[in-house]
Amino acid sequence: MNHIRCLLFDLDGTLLDSRDSVIDAVYATAEAHVPGLFTREAILARFGESFDNFMEVIETSLGGRYTREQVFQYYFEHLNAYHDRTVRLFPGIQEELEALKASGYRLGIVTNKQRDFTIRGLQITGILQLFDSIVTVDDVHAGKPSAEPILRGMAELRALPEETAMVGDSKYDLLAAKAAGVTSVLVDWYSAVCEIDVCPDYYFLNIRELASGLALEKAK
Repeated sequence: MNHIRCLLFDLDGTLLDSRDSVIDAVYATAEAHVPGLFTREAILARFGESFDNFMEVIETSLGGRYTREQVFQYYFEHLNAYHDRTVRLFPGIQEELEALKASGYRLGIVTNKQRDFTIRGLQITGILQLFDSIVTVDDVHAGKPSAEPILRGMAELRALPEETAMVGDSKYDLLAAKAAGVTSVLVDWYSAVCEIDVCPDYYFLNIRELASGLALEKAK
């Protein structure tokens, strides 16, 4: 990994310990409009997708009872009600990111989350200033697993594919990395590797392990 100079991070489940709150918001929205459409387990299996993908399934089952706009409004209101008080960093994230930044790595965010919630989460947790590029689902035509968000992040950081790594916790991060031609890194905070059917280039249990691996490679 000594060729890596730019690190693009997913947000939910990678830097933020927010998986449960995201699943709750999707599940509550689906149950309110199409009861029984999703189980929590089904949503968990698709964690990392944008809400737009879930919305496509919900919309086909609405039967004219609600509009797309009403469903989106419900989702955002539910997320808004709980987001700020539930958002939190995984242990050691701020310290490791600060160390990576001080070591000369260019840091960016590539997330399927909406921009408003992304910025708020980064501000609340005190790490917004560490990133020179933030690409959200609102900034692109197609979110991950499309390569577009990663390509935009690289363009903003003036980084080449061969010096860039996409760090995430889901198969959508890995697929996007492969599509963009960058190194894929899986961090497995939730011990979910057995549920992921895409092989990463590198695997770490957490961000601290990743930072240690980068430091070791850099020292060679």
